Amino acid sequence: MEKIDPVTEAPKIFYLLNAEDVGHCPPMIIRPATLQDLPEVKRLLDAAFAPSLYESTLVELIMTGAEIHHGWVALLDSQIAGFILYSVATNETHPIGWHLAPLAVLPEAQRQGIGSALVAHSLQSPPLKEEPVFVLGDPAYYERFGFSPFKTPTCPYDPGNEHFRALRWQETATPFTVGYTSAFQLTAQQLGLE
Repeated sequence: MEKIDPVTEAPKIFYLLNAEDVGHCPPMIIRPATLQDLPEVKRLLDAAFAPSLYESTLVELIMTGAEIHHGWVALLDSQIAGFILYSVATNETHPIGWHLAPLAVLPEAQRQGIGSALVAHSLQSPPLKEEPVFVLGDPAYYERFGFSPFKTPTCPYDPGNEHFRALRWQETATPFTVGYTSAFQLTAQQLGLE
């Protein structure tokens, strides 16, 4: 797949996905997620990541908590078909950027460009468009948006950084493990995964 520049291509992708004459791409609206979206977002996450409840529990803790986060939903026929969330990435207690997690699309709406549109749109939206963003996921997928491998920091969930990528990150000489919002650990504890 070709690499997508999130800054210059996001408006084009959004337009194409809304054009009536584009083959398999459904018309959609991307807007910021609200707390009122949470029940529908949780159903989407449970369907997309079944049988795991980790993602929906995590998102509920982040969206109802006090920690800063940013999320977007993709609407198809007034139904939430896709969701993306960003939470703060830290070096100890100092914010250094954002974590993209999770990204999900309803199973029946996958492979239509909805996830790509959410990634591209959100990466060019304030306050993310000039900030470092980290993601743990399929390297080939995220590298299309400009994410690249790096050595420092390391990811606590992927110590070799095999699937950990960053966008707009300047590596540091001092090694450290990137921090995640406390909701990641609380979710694991709630579900008995620790």
